[in-house]
Amino acid sequence: MYSESHCHFRAAGDEAYEKAVKAGVELVLTAGIDVASTVEAVDVASQYGIVKACVGIHPWYADEYSEENHKKLRVLADNEEVIAVSEIGLDYVGRMTKQWERSSEVIDHDVQRAAFRGQIGLAKELGLPVLVHDRAHGQELLDILEEEDVKGIGAAIHGFTKDADYAKRAVKMGVYISIGRSILREENKDLEEAIAETPLDWILTETDSGDPSGVVLVAEKIAEIKGLTKEEVGLAATRNLKKLLGI
Repeated sequence: MYSESHCHFRAAGDEAYEKAVKAGVELVLTAGIDVASTVEAVDVASQYGIVKACVGIHPWYADEYSEENHKKLRVLADNEEVIAVSEIGLDYVGRMTKQWERSSEVIDHDVQRAAFRGQIGLAKELGLPVLVHDRAHGQELLDILEEEDVKGIGAAIHGFTKDADYAKRAVKMGVYISIGRSILREENKDLEEAIAETPLDWILTETDSGDPSGVVLVAEKIAEIKGLTKEEVGLAATRNLKKLLGI
């Protein structure tokens, strides 16, 4: 019934996997943030039946994107468990280090744009959708998606935190919005308005964590905002994700 469009599921995740299945989660996408974690994502997807992998280099590590690493992602994407290109995008706010510590350092914007466009190119070559991270200014990321013409492969904004105007433009472009745990943590009138005004057919659910079962709480909050049941939201989000993935 429920689905996780974006998480970072780890190896030896038996407990989290069983918890997700028990909660009614039937599809989980786990994303890479660099080459090493992409290798792990593919490996994890091969171990757990409802988990599928995404290949990608996060904007935090856009300076690691190179012709060599592009080729490595291309080889990894040949695996039958790979179903999308992610986590890619833009982040002008800060980054996490490889030691998982928050840093105010920002990778040069042009370097990020080049890595983003290059990986969109990979997705188009492979015929895979992109799920993207947007912590850029205004609607710059949507501008790039429009310029790169991703309509043929499909796209979603993961961890959506923008406003209703952004959501409306995304939907008009055929881009899904994926709602995560930020809607649970704090009052955000702009985000709630965006969810209220976005047709259910364009909404996905996620946790961006190692615990996919949390999508049930996300679906419950979306349901509260839209006057629906969590089951209705869960079923729709799963249908939407499968449509995006072509499965």
